[in-house]
Amino acid sequence: MIGLYVHIPFCEVKCTYCHFAISPGPAIEDRQERYLLALLAEIEGTPPAAADTLYFGGGTPSLLTLPRLTRLLHKMRERFSLDPPAEITLEANPKDLDLEGYRALRQAGVNRLSLGVQSFDDAVLAEMGRRHSAADSQAAAADARQAGFANLSLDLILGWPGETPERWRQTIDVALALAPAHVSLYLLEAEGKTVLGHRQRQGRLALPADDLLADLYRQTVDRLGRAGLSRYEIANFARPGFESRHNGKYWDDAPVLGFGMAAHGYADGVRYWNREGFGGYCRAVETAGAAAARAGERRLTPEERVGEALFTGLRRAAGIDLVRFRERYGVDPLDSYRVQLGDVFRAELVEVREGALRLTPRGVLLSNEVFRAFV
Repeated sequence: MIGLYVHIPFCEVKCTYCHFAISPGPAIEDRQERYLLALLAEIEGTPPAAADTLYFGGGTPSLLTLPRLTRLLHKMRERFSLDPPAEITLEANPKDLDLEGYRALRQAGVNRLSLGVQSFDDAVLAEMGRRHSAADSQAAAADARQAGFANLSLDLILGWPGETPERWRQTIDVALALAPAHVSLYLLEAEGKTVLGHRQRQGRLALPADDLLADLYRQTVDRLGRAGLSRYEIANFARPGFESRHNGKYWDDAPVLGFGMAAHGYADGVRYWNREGFGGYCRAVETAGAAAARAGERRLTPEERVGEALFTGLRRAAGIDLVRFRERYGVDPLDSYRVQLGDVFRAELVEVREGALRLTPRGVLLSNEVFRAFV
């Protein structure tokens, strides 16, 4: 089955590290309604199919009013046979909803919640430009649990300027106390058109040393693992049965349809992307219909598709099943990429174990060195 991604671009402010396609400022009623109508038109213009995951990302999907979210969910179910036990995820900021709001989300059909916690240090949150506190995150997690969200994920950022083992240990302590089913751990990227990227280009940003980050990552893998959250992908940890099924589609070369401003999709070897910018996306759909949402597309060559499948497959802790890979793509990675893999095998960054090509623990830390062999 396919996966579905819906981009909700509204954000109250742009965080200092954010490089996503957003529309900052108050999510006022007329802008929400205009965007929703454009989304509904784009969805209606897409051929029906069967889907088993739906992911609301952003931006800040929790800023979309519940009645509009309900209308959107109804349309998705109608168009894509999105019935239980489909995984329906919504990203939320800790301060956007109260207990009744989380209950309403569950009643609407959302069954997986991803909380954008990022840090449990109030000073760090202020530097990030976040509008919530550590206490807000703890209250949000408690409310979500009480509302019935057993599948609760927390987003954390490792590597903020001034990172210390003590500060990071405290963040992990608080996160584990909330007993999440899933944790996504992102390494800070200070690049692109962001406030942090600007500071870095000016030489005004002091990032933590790579060796420190490697040590903290290893410690985090160990601590989360001992708490029952196993690493199943480089940046993702879950209790058994709570791995993200939607994200798994990206790693498994599966089709995902993207809707909304700047959304990306993939099917049958073709990648496509929608128009960027709130006004540009809405005007295109309003004036020329659903097909006008799309800004461009590109068909991957067989070599590119194999390379991407190797790249994403190696991100998983289970690695790449070599027999299944050969059956699907008609390529033996150990033979076709013999030269490129030679160096990373000698450096002990990859290994073959139980019929799977996978990263070694050292290879996880130096994964970009491995991925260069395929892209």
